[in-house]
Amino acid sequence: MKIASWNVAGLRACVKKGFYNWYLNSAPDVVCLQETKAMVDQLPEEVVTPPDHDTLYAPAKKRGYSGVSTWIHKNLKANSKIGLGEDIFDDEGRTIITEFKHFFLINCYFPNGQRDHARVPYKMDFCELVLAKAKELMKDTGKEIVITGDFNTAHTEDDLANPKTNKKTTGFLPNERAWMDKLLESGFIDAFRHFNPKGNGHYTWWTYRSNCRERNIGWRIDYFWVSKGLKESLKDCYHQIDILGSDHCPIVLEIDTN
Repeated sequence: MKIASWNVAGLRACVKKGFYNWYLNSAPDVVCLQETKAMVDQLPEEVVTPPDHDTLYAPAKKRGYSGVSTWIHKNLKANSKIGLGEDIFDDEGRTIITEFKHFFLINCYFPNGQRDHARVPYKMDFCELVLAKAKELMKDTGKEIVITGDFNTAHTEDDLANPKTNKKTTGFLPNERAWMDKLLESGFIDAFRHFNPKGNGHYTWWTYRSNCRERNIGWRIDYFWVSKGLKESLKDCYHQIDILGSDHCPIVLEIDTN
């Protein structure tokens, strides 16, 4: 199974920049989108009813803000549910949970803590709820878990170009990074680092300012975290850094579901 995840930074804008060609050429079995920023009735038909996938959208109540979407290939058997069961997060359209035969896929758009850190507590509450939900699903069903999306956090110093100057910046705060440590301690695997254990320069987001993408001055804040029971099923995890259309690039997980 090939799962793609992409913060599109506004799906309507991304469609105008080649999103649909990426979808056709990349041919993922599952597509997880974050920051769609649109109600379904605002979207072009090709991304509401694409030819090979069933789509589910979870927009924020606030128009033009946040939102996630999960696309499932018509040949796959799956059940999807919007939200975590908490209005404070679900009203912002941040989560879709999909159940497959052997695992659950949690598509998340994690909150940004904001420059003044005002939303860091909200972000951390969301993080804790996502992990609690993942553990609950594993306990109740015995199935494995894949958590993907824009986490808005760089885990280690290898995951951003300028760690020393960003130690007090949201996205690289000690408590944000500590939550990712908790993911590891809970038995989750950073799939990209499973295949690329060392080295920096592997980024998924670049500010539009100062030609940062061309200079590869970025952050790795988009992830696939998988429960340890899926370790032997991992085939590959990579970044599609040449795909434009957003300030993020798509990331892809290939997993053996047999």
